[in-house]
Amino acid sequence: MEASTLMDAHVQVKRIYNLLNEIMDVSRQMAEAMDRDDQVAIQMLVSMREDPVRKLRVVRQALEEQRDALDPEPARRLSQLLNGAEAETEAEQPLAAQVGANRRLLDQLLELDQVLNRKLTREQSIYK
Repeated sequence: MEASTLMDAHVQVKRIYNLLNEIMDVSRQMAEAMDRDDQVAIQMLVSMREDPVRKLRVVRQALEEQRDALDPEPARRLSQLLNGAEAETEAEQPLAAQVGANRRLLDQLLELDQVLNRKLTREQSIYK
């Protein structure tokens, strides 16, 4: 796979990381607002989470389009890397490392989201 392809994918994956961080920050603020029982802040923060989530979808779509534009073998390898495969070359290492960091942050975010969802919806939680 060409270095430019790896670099383009790495840039997009780094954008995903930044958006996940933004969502995590808003989610933490939401947890604090829930602890204070500040309904106005909770509603505002729920609304604020929508923008980075929407941007996340756009970046993910751009990665899919990049992959789909590649020949079959590089497309297969890029898919593997984006799904957490280990780097096979030094050139793949930055992308693989960033995907791993994204996965760890996403796991933390999902854990926090489960707590928030249970607090917000109680017995109607989607995580039951």
